Amino acid sequence: MKASKAGLEQFLTYRLHVLNKLSERGSTERYQAKLGVTLPEARLIAAVGAFGPFSVMELARHANLDKSQASRAAEALMRRGLMQRDASEDDGRLVLVSLTPEGRALYRKVMPVARKWNTDFFSCLDDKERETLRRALDKVIEAAQADM
Repeated sequence: MKASKAGLEQFLTYRLHVLNKLSERGSTERYQAKLGVTLPEARLIAAVGAFGPFSVMELARHANLDKSQASRAAEALMRRGLMQRDASEDDGRLVLVSLTPEGRALYRKVMPVARKWNTDFFSCLDDKERETLRRALDKVIEAAQADM
């Protein structure tokens, strides 16, 4: 993309949004084709598998989804027997979502698909460029979170 564009393409935030949409489209296609799950479902499985169990609010934050997306995806996964709800041992009023044994088995398949997609998506960059991009994004994310 030329740096001299006069429209939306001139804004880095717009370009990041385009990149995000392309990444989500590719991720969605892979998760559907290889595992039969949607992108939000795959994100929930990855988040709970790595860090869970969570409340739906915590789950949404960890999976980078809004609460309604996380709730719908969690319900779909529960209907398929991949997630379950349990009362928190610390606070019986709090409901936590965790993976069932079948969900754990799927988690072990989700992460390799995610890693492969990430590798393929950034294969146009060499190692140094990937590291530079990683550091730059970390810096921008940290600054944006500090401003919120």
